[in-house]
Amino acid sequence: MLQDFTELLAYTFFQRALIAGLLLAILAGIVGVFTLIRKASFFGDAVAHSALAGVAIGLFFAIDPLISAAIYAVLISLFLPWFRKQTGFSFDSLLALLLPVSMGIGVIAFSLLPGYQPNLLSFLFGNLLAVTSSDLIFLGVLFISVSILLPFIAKKLLLVSLDEDQARLLGINIPLHEMIYHFILALTVVSGVRLVGVVLINAFLVIPPLVVSLHAKSIKQLFIYSPIIALVSVVGGIGLSIGLDLPTGAVIAVFAGFLFLLSVVLKKVKEQIAVLL
Repeated sequence: MLQDFTELLAYTFFQRALIAGLLLAILAGIVGVFTLIRKASFFGDAVAHSALAGVAIGLFFAIDPLISAAIYAVLISLFLPWFRKQTGFSFDSLLALLLPVSMGIGVIAFSLLPGYQPNLLSFLFGNLLAVTSSDLIFLGVLFISVSILLPFIAKKLLLVSLDEDQARLLGINIPLHEMIYHFILALTVVSGVRLVGVVLINAFLVIPPLVVSLHAKSIKQLFIYSPIIALVSVVGGIGLSIGLDLPTGAVIAVFAGFLFLLSVVLKKVKEQIAVLL
C-alpha cells in the first residue's frame, strides 16, 4: 500500500488531489468547530446537498460547476437566516424543505444531461482523480482568504456563536458576522464537493470536532486539534482506498468515523482508569 502511494505521488493528478484534500481538511476542521458550537451540523449538510443543484445548473448552462455551485450555496446559506426571521419557522423545518427541493432540482437537471448518471455519482460521492487545477486554485484562494480573515474576526465570531445576547451588549455586528460565517461555510462545503461529494462532505465538518470534543479541555484545543484529526482522516483514508481499491471519499468518511469510535473508547478507558486510581 505504501509503495502504491509513493508511486502515485509522481503523478500530477494525484499531487493535486492530495494537496486539495489536505487544504480542505484544515479548512473544514476549523469551520467545523464553529458549526459544532452553533449546533448547526444539519445546516452544513443541507448546504452541501443544495450545492448539487448549483452543480447541475452549471453543467446545464455550460458554466464551471464549481462556480455555479458556490454561487447557489452562498445564496442559500445567506437566504435561510433571513427567511427564518420572516416566517418564524425553525431552521430544522426550513432545512427539511430546502434539502429535498434542491436535490430534486439537481437530479432533474442532471437527467437532462447526456451521461447523467456517472456525473451525478461523481458529484454525490466525490472523485479523487477528478480534482482539477481550477478546483485546487479555488480551494487555495479560499484557504488563504480564510487564514487572513479569521485572526481578525475569530473572537467576535466565537462570541456570536456562543452567546448572541452578550455579543449584542458588546456592540458586535451580529448580522455581519453571521453572514461571514455562512459565506465561509458555503464555500468550504462547495470546495469539497469534487473530492468527497455532497453526501460525504459533512463528515469533514462534523466528525473531527466531535472527536476532539471528547477530550478537549478548552475551545482553543478544539481549533488546534480538529484540523489535525481531519488531516489524519484524509491521509489515512487515501492510503486505505489505494490499498483496498475502494472509493476515496467514502473511505475517508468511514476512517473519520473509526477515529470517532476510537476516541469514545479511549475516553471510557481513561474514565475507568481514573475511577480505579
